[in-house]
Amino acid sequence: MNEVLPWYIAGPLIGLIVPILLILREKPFGISSSYRFLGGLAFPKIPYFNYDFKSDAYQIHFALGLILAGLAGSFYCGDCISLSQSPTEKYELLSVGIYEVNHALQFLAGGILVGFGARYANGCTAGHCIMGGAQFAPASIVATVAFFIGGLIATYFVNPFLF
Repeated sequence: MNEVLPWYIAGPLIGLIVPILLILREKPFGISSSYRFLGGLAFPKIPYFNYDFKSDAYQIHFALGLILAGLAGSFYCGDCISLSQSPTEKYELLSVGIYEVNHALQFLAGGILVGFGARYANGCTAGHCIMGGAQFAPASIVATVAFFIGGLIATYFVNPFLF
């Protein structure tokens, strides 16, 4: 299997997961909430993490499922995905050697900081766009518009000057 699932199939499937999870389980779809669950286990004395985190146990199962699915996919189709492939030469030059084992600590620290930031913002970009948009949450709609504006500014005004 060398082809990815087309966007017109994958997008609606992701879109259908949100209402199915809400209707069948009455649970929101999101991954950044698992950070708060882990924080509740590790740091129950901190007020932000002092909540009934056992009701969010499904989120850690979801996160572990994503990790296991990634591992299974890499074993099943290890040659299908290449992290060093880049669409353009300038990005290819930036990625040389970045995926080596000695950068694992940097990736771990970056992942923890991004996860904390996403949780502190009450959700990541995908969570606000998909879940918050599906619920017509005003804060999520404003956040989604801000993400797109920030992305456009970075694409057209910041990125051209960096490379």
